[in-house]
Amino acid sequence: MKYALFFCLVFLGSNLSAQKKGQPLVDSLVGELPAMKDDSNKVRFLALIAQNYMLFNPNKGFIYAENALQLAEKIQWKKGIANIHNNLGLMIGDTGNNALARVHFGQSYALNKEMDSKINQINNLNNIGRSYNRESDYSQAIAYYFKALTIAEEMKSSDKISLVGTNITATYLAQRNYAKATEYAEMTLKHGELAKSPDNTGKALDQLGVIKMETKDSAAAKVYFQRALKVYEDMGNQPQTAGVLANLANLEYPDHQRQITIMLRAQAIYDAIGGYYIGSIGNIANLGQTYYDLAMKSAPAGKAANLKEAEKWLLRGIALSRQTSNPEYLGKMSLSLANLEETRGNYRAALENYKTYSSINDSLFSQDKKNEIAGLEGRHNIAVKDNEIALNQLKLADQRRTQIGLIAGLLLLGVIGALLYWQSRSRKKTNTTLMVLNSQLDEANKVKAKFFAILSHDLRSPVANLIHFLHLQKNDPDLLSEEQGSLHRQEISQSAENLLETMEFMLIWSKEQMENFRCQIKNVLISDLFDYLQKFFAQIPQVAIRFSCDPGMEVPADENYLRIIMQNLTANAIKALKDTPNAMIEWKAVRDGKNTLISITDNGPGISDEQALALNDNSITANAKNGFGLHLVRDLAKAIRYKISIQSRLGIGTTFTLQQYN
Repeated sequence: MKYALFFCLVFLGSNLSAQKKGQPLVDSLVGELPAMKDDSNKVRFLALIAQNYMLFNPNKGFIYAENALQLAEKIQWKKGIANIHNNLGLMIGDTGNNALARVHFGQSYALNKEMDSKINQINNLNNIGRSYNRESDYSQAIAYYFKALTIAEEMKSSDKISLVGTNITATYLAQRNYAKATEYAEMTLKHGELAKSPDNTGKALDQLGVIKMETKDSAAAKVYFQRALKVYEDMGNQPQTAGVLANLANLEYPDHQRQITIMLRAQAIYDAIGGYYIGSIGNIANLGQTYYDLAMKSAPAGKAANLKEAEKWLLRGIALSRQTSNPEYLGKMSLSLANLEETRGNYRAALENYKTYSSINDSLFSQDKKNEIAGLEGRHNIAVKDNEIALNQLKLADQRRTQIGLIAGLLLLGVIGALLYWQSRSRKKTNTTLMVLNSQLDEANKVKAKFFAILSHDLRSPVANLIHFLHLQKNDPDLLSEEQGSLHRQEISQSAENLLETMEFMLIWSKEQMENFRCQIKNVLISDLFDYLQKFFAQIPQVAIRFSCDPGMEVPADENYLRIIMQNLTANAIKALKDTPNAMIEWKAVRDGKNTLISITDNGPGISDEQALALNDNSITANAKNGFGLHLVRDLAKAIRYKISIQSRLGIGTTFTLQQYN
C-alpha cells in the first residue's frame, strides 16, 4: 500500500526576483537591511526573507518572522501585524504545532476583518482549514475552505480560487472521493494558469497526478508529476520538489529498489529543511512499506535486513505522526507495522498495532464524516445559487429600466409603433422567465419543507428517549433495578438502531428528490435480488423466508432502488411478524402476460388502512408510526416507474405486489 503525498504551503509577500533564488536571493535581501529605516518597508523585507528561508532553511525563517512582527507592533502597522501573524501560523503549522498555528491565524483574521481585507481573510480561512486537515479533521477543514472559496468567488479572484482549490482537492483526496477531487483540481489548474500562479499550478498538477495514480492510470500520472516537478524546480521550492519525487517513486512499483532510491532522495531534501513536513511523514511511511514489500521478495538473509529497515522507518514515522497530531498517517503506519510483526511471528504486537489502525480508520473514514463533508459542500453550492438568483434579479431590474429609457427615446424619435411591439415581446419573455423561476423556487421549497418535516418528527422521539434515559442514570442511578436497567438499555439500543435505519432511508429518499437525478434502468435477475435478501436477513431465525421464481427471470429496473424497496418491505414484514407464531414470509415472481409481478406475502396481523393510505396520498407526511417505510417505498417505486398494490386481511396477513407501468 503506497500513500500519495500532497500538501499545500501558502505564503504572503511580494513577487520573487526572477534572477535569483534560494540562498543568493536571501543574501541579497539581507544585504539591504542595514540601510533601511524602521518602517513598513523594512517589515515587508523581513517577512520576505522569512518566507524565502522557509523554502530551504525554516529555522532561520522563524528568526526573521519574529523580528518582522516586533517591528510591525512597534510602529503600530495593523496590516503588517496581520500578515506576519499569518506567516508565523504557516511556519509553526509546518512544524506540527497546529493548535498554536491556529492562534496566529485567528489573530490575523480578526485584524483583517477589522480592516475589511477580503484577500487576507481568504488566506486566513484557508490556512485554518489546512491546520485542521493536517489533524485529519476533514469536516472542520472543508468548512473553512468553503468560507474562503465563497469570498474568492465573490471577488472573482483566480489567484485565490486556485489557492483554496488546492486544499479542497487535498481534502477530497484524503477521503478517496476521486470524482470531487478531479473536479476541484481541474478548477485549480484553470484558475492557477489564469492567475499565472506557478505555486498553485504546480499543486494542481501534482494532485491530478495523485488522482491518476490512485485510479491506476500510471502513464497520465507520470506526465502530471513531471510537469509539476519542473514547476517546483524552476521556483526553487524544495518541500514541494521532494513531495513530487516521493509520488514519482510510487510509479516505479514493483521495482522496490528503484522506489527506495527515489524516496531516499526525497527524504534527504526533507531532512535538510526539517522533518516535520506532512510530506516528509508520508514519504517515511512509504519507505517503511516499500522495505517491507522488498523483504517479502528477498532470501532469508536479505529478508531480515529489509524487515529491520522497514521497522526503523515505520517507528520514526509513527513518532512524527504522534508529535504532529496526524492520525491518518499514524493509522496507516500502524497497519504496516502490524503486518511486519505478523511476518516475524510477534502476533501480540501485530494485534495491538492493528487495533490502533482500526480505531483510527473507523473515526476518519466513517460514512457520517463523508455525509458531513457533502452537506458542507451542498450549503456552499446553495449559497452560490442564491447569489446567482440575486444577480439575475438585479439584471432583470436593470433590463426593465433600460427598456423604459429606450421607449422614451424612441417616443421622442417618433418610432412609437415599433417600440410598443418590442416592449410587448420583452415583457412577455421576462414574465415567462420569472414564472419559471418562481415555479422552480416554489417546488424546491415544498421538497425541503417535506423533507425537514419528516426529519424533525422521526429523529425527535428516539433522541428524546436516549436523553431521558441518560438523565435518569445520572440523577437517579439507583431508581431502576438491574433487570429494569437492562430492559431500558435494550429499548434504547433498539431505538438507536431504528434511528440509524430511518436516517439511512431518509438519505436515500432525499437523493431521489434531487434535481436532475436519474435512475440507471437495466435488466436485473430476480434470482440475484432474492439471493441478496436471503443473505441480508440470514440472521433472522425466528422468521422463515422462502423465495420462488423461474430460472433466468428478469425485470427492468435500477437494481439499487429495487433492492432497497424489497429490503424495506421485508424488514416491515419481519417487524409485523414479531408476535406471530410460525412466522413466514414468501417472495415470489410470476409472469402476467408481458409483465412480471414480484410479490411478498406474510402471515402476520395485516396492515391498517392508515398505513396503506401512505402509498397513494402525497398529502400525508408519514413517519415511523404510520409507515415512513411505506412512504419511502412509494417514492422509490415511482422513481423507477413501478406501482405497488396491497392486499391485506386483518389477522391473516398482507401481500405487497410490485409491477412496472409504461
